[in-house]
Parts: sequence; C-alpha cells; structure tokens
Amino acid sequence: MRQSAERGTRERILEVAEASLGEHGYHGTRLHDIAHRVGIQKASLFHYFPSKEQLYRAVLDEGFGHAEQTIARVLASEGSALDKVRALVAAYVDMVAAHPARTKLLLRQSLGDAPSGYHSADSERLLRQVASFVTEAQRQHLLAPIDPLGIVLGVVGMVAFFFTSAPVLAPNWLPDPWGSASIERVKRHVVSVVERCLTGGGAPDDEAAALPAQPSTVQPSR
Repeated sequence: MRQSAERGTRERILEVAEASLGEHGYHGTRLHDIAHRVGIQKASLFHYFPSKEQLYRAVLDEGFGHAEQTIARVLASEGSALDKVRALVAAYVDMVAAHPARTKLLLRQSLGDAPSGYHSADSERLLRQVASFVTEAQRQHLLAPIDPLGIVLGVVGMVAFFFTSAPVLAPNWLPDPWGSASIERVKRHVVSVVERCLTGGGAPDDEAAALPAQPSTVQPSR
C-alpha cells in the first residue's frame, strides 16, 4: 500500500508540474505552488524530486518515454511505410491533444525558458528515429525523396501551431481546439499534407474524397 501511495503521489506531482510548467514556464514555476496543489508540504516534494531542475527533467522524461513507446508500437505494426507514417502522425496529434501543457512547455524551452545549460538528447534521438525510418523507406523507393528530418520537424511544428496559435489567429477554423471534432480535423489536415509530400503528389483519390469539404473562415483583407 505504501509503494502504491508513493507512486500515486509522484504521478500527481508530475501531472501538476507539467501543467504549471506549461502555463508559467520553468522560471515562473514555484515549487511551493506545486506542493500546495498536490496537497503536500514543500519538504515532502523534495523527497520525490530534490530540485526544480530534476522535476523539470522528470516531466520531460515522462513525455519522451510515452512518445518512444508510441513510435516503437507504430513502427512494429503491420502495414506499408505510408500506413505507418499516417499512424505516426495520428498518434502524435493525439499525444499533443492529450497533453497540451507538455507542448507549451516544449515551445517555451525552444525560446530558452529552461534550466541553465539544459539540453535534451532524447528529443533529438526521437526525431532522428522517425527520420531514419523515412530515410530507409525512401532508399527502398517506398516514399518520395524529401528531406526526412525536415518533414518530421514540419509535422511537429504544424501540430503545435494548430493547437496553440490557430485558435488565436483563425478562431473559426478551430473553434474548440481540444474537442474531438477539432482534433480529427487537425489529424486529417496534417496527414493529407504529409501524404502529398511523401508520395510526390496528392493523396489517393478515394482518401482525398473522404476528407469533408470545409468552408473558408479567413476573411479577405479590406
């Protein structure tokens, strides 16, 4: 029972810390506030994570671990190279939608809001793992020749943009960013873009036809 309670408290700390780091950034997050929201003393928090930097790293490690498991599962599944690319994109959209604060945290990190000298080899490793899969498929002439790491980074950027910036810049396009309909819309759009890049043209006619037409919500400038 004690181990279960310990694990439960640790998971709750990570959950609250992820939300706080996403909202306030590394430098704006206070351990006292996290402990208060978890319902423990700050000294008890140090029992699990001796410093804010270690807590920050643990939150990111949790996300990278989840992503690594998802990538491994998809790449080990049955299907063509393009099927696996579709599945990877869909799974990534689902991960971002399930953990919006994690995406904000990573965006803040890219702007320098992180512990001094922090560098994550895990993010590079995961990006290159997917890029290597694309590279190998291209070598076998299963996917069109396009910069593998560029397309992977493009997907990361697109998905992050749709969930963080599109609701501000084009609110009618994604009126309920975290609703199931919006998540599926982002998924369809990003998959379609990636298909066009990796097949050297448009998506197959039957799949393109399956994508529902969406009215334009961008108003012409006057």
